[in-house]
Amino acid sequence: MGLGRELRHFFLGEKVTDPAERALLRKVDTFILSYLCLSQFVNYLDRSNLANAYVSGMKEEVGFVGNAYNKTVTIFTVGYIIGGIPQSLIVSSHKVRLSYWLPFCCFCWGLLTLGVGFCHHVWQIQVVRFFMGMFESVSFAGGHYILGSWYKPSELGKRACLLTAAQNLGSLFAGIMQGAIYTTMDGRLGLSGWRWLMIINCLMTTPIWILGFLTFPGEVTNCNRWYLSEDEKKLAISRLPVHKTTHLNWGVFRKVFGDWRFWAFVGQFCFNTQMEWVGLYTPMTLWMKWTGNYTVPQINYYPLGTTTITVVSTCLFALWTDYTQSRWWVNIVMAFCSGTSCIMLLVPSLPVAGKFFAWYLAGMGFIGQAVNFSWANEICRDDDQLRSLVLYGMAQGSNVMIAWWNIVFFSVTDLPNFTKGYSASLAVCILSPPIAVFIHKRCQKLGLYRRTPITNTQCIAESSDSKEASMAVHTNPGGEKDTSVSVSQSI
Repeated sequence: MGLGRELRHFFLGEKVTDPAERALLRKVDTFILSYLCLSQFVNYLDRSNLANAYVSGMKEEVGFVGNAYNKTVTIFTVGYIIGGIPQSLIVSSHKVRLSYWLPFCCFCWGLLTLGVGFCHHVWQIQVVRFFMGMFESVSFAGGHYILGSWYKPSELGKRACLLTAAQNLGSLFAGIMQGAIYTTMDGRLGLSGWRWLMIINCLMTTPIWILGFLTFPGEVTNCNRWYLSEDEKKLAISRLPVHKTTHLNWGVFRKVFGDWRFWAFVGQFCFNTQMEWVGLYTPMTLWMKWTGNYTVPQINYYPLGTTTITVVSTCLFALWTDYTQSRWWVNIVMAFCSGTSCIMLLVPSLPVAGKFFAWYLAGMGFIGQAVNFSWANEICRDDDQLRSLVLYGMAQGSNVMIAWWNIVFFSVTDLPNFTKGYSASLAVCILSPPIAVFIHKRCQKLGLYRRTPITNTQCIAESSDSKEASMAVHTNPGGEKDTSVSVSQSI
């Protein structure tokens, strides 16, 4: 009986005893979590199709030469980085309804995916992919921001892992779909298989953004959906740690950039992202294409083993960290697995079976993604703008690294061996764990691992004086005071 309770706690979390809260959680999972996962699925389906198209005829038909493919990937990343700056401000502004903004961005990147299918020159694909990156930049960090607005710290990890699982399932499905399309539709109506891939991706994205416009509620404090009553909205707010809502102004940047949490979490994730090299730079897919020993369907199917390991391991470790309420140590496990893969692939005489094993093991390099976003979401929950800018800073900072890392260390001109890439990624695996230990120790010292919410009475008492003032003194957990942020009524 005791084991059964522990297993339930591990997989489902703490049992909700209040019927009203249980009904609310069902609605939140149904309408919010499902939409975020579906949009993340089509996001990565649309994003990953470039690599699948490249090895399925696009390279020859459009005329990719040299490292033009790497430059195309980097141009998308640059668009993602540039778009992430206004996106982070829009998401945390409390002025734009996210219930409409996120589905609108989904509509835009789906339409641009269709545009790629009708490009005939490399430069056209690069332009379209740049704008795709701008609109897609809202999806991942924005999704985590929404999760942090609706779920308790003990509920975050398992929901966050579903976002990561959804994006990897999108990558997995892209490979399966391209293999099937190449076999059955290549040449239909005069269109190559990779062009059909883009068309079908767009069609699959359409019902998702329509669903978002109809059902996605956005933030808990700015929600007007028909399926949530006023009592349920109040319950959704009261069940979370209460904080003072800050207004978006120029002082926000001084406050956020002066907070150690911004630099710590962003810096850590910039390093950690390079442990995801097997999915980011697709060395396995490119190597298989280079050898000439594999068919197009095999090139699309065999790398899916890595994606499968990524999905399973991400979910397992997210559940584990929710269960133990400790997240920092996952960074050490991730570094060990990714580093071991790099060491194996640096061996010149490694047989093909060893290469495949190393690439599959490298799928474990993704396990910290959901965990670290949940960790940052939890630690920065006291301030909306800080939380938004930290989450977007993690996403955009990692993409800044990807933009040049991709060209410098994983250029297709380095085939068949990415010696520079594996060496650089191994160095990251060595440097990253100490950063996680530092953040963990710092959070412990400052008492930021508070698991229980502040009561509404406490919050009202704390903020009663500040509500009468036009300018309030805000004290950061780092210990510094900031008078630039005006405080509105606490939620």
